[in-house]
Amino acid sequence: MRRMSPDVPLLNDYKQDFFLKRFPQTVLGGPRLKLGFCAPPYIYVNQIILFLIPWILGGVGTLFYQLGILEDYYTAALSGGLMLFSAFVTQLTSLYARNKSVTVERMLTADILAEEDEHEFTSCAGAETIKFLIPGKKYIANTIFHSVLAGILCGLGTWYLLPNRLTLLYGSMVGTALLFVFGWMTLCIGEYSLIVNTATETATFQTQDTYEITPLMRPLYIFFFVSVDLAHR
Repeated sequence: MRRMSPDVPLLNDYKQDFFLKRFPQTVLGGPRLKLGFCAPPYIYVNQIILFLIPWILGGVGTLFYQLGILEDYYTAALSGGLMLFSAFVTQLTSLYARNKSVTVERMLTADILAEEDEHEFTSCAGAETIKFLIPGKKYIANTIFHSVLAGILCGLGTWYLLPNRLTLLYGSMVGTALLFVFGWMTLCIGEYSLIVNTATETATFQTQDTYEITPLMRPLYIFFFVSVDLAHR
């Protein structure tokens, strides 16, 4: 049996570029922070803003709870309601952009590993930009269901990640801070995958996801862990 030469790289230049684009997208649940073409800065800024929206909305409720203005369950309802409204606005914006008669200009690439065409964008909030960032759902039922699920997920996540409750539960400020930060990062990943754009799963053919089940996977994992902890409390 012939052995592979030690001089042969595990990933050549083409595969390295593909990996560097795909890995962050998979880990973060959908944001494309590295593209195979030169995109304007607002494409990345918009993705970061969309990614952090659940944290911002949850932070509003968390602030009211920490100041003693709201009880924990009202805090969860407030954050969940804000996320529900934001999810519907996001989906309606995507629907408006798709229905608008604007053609997205594409330049086909010869690199088969790029897995994306090159787009030309004209403005920060143009229809072509929105369609690229927020592809939207195939079915109206999924638009409603995923938006409602996003609101519930944000509400329960806010309830679970209230700093005072975390401190009482774990008794450590450092542990509370770490769990708060990474917990909200996890929630943002689940919400982005559910509402904005879903990461391409390496082991799934996208054409087989007829009923858009893939966007539900990350949120369902979060629901499981959060519900177990809330039930234990």
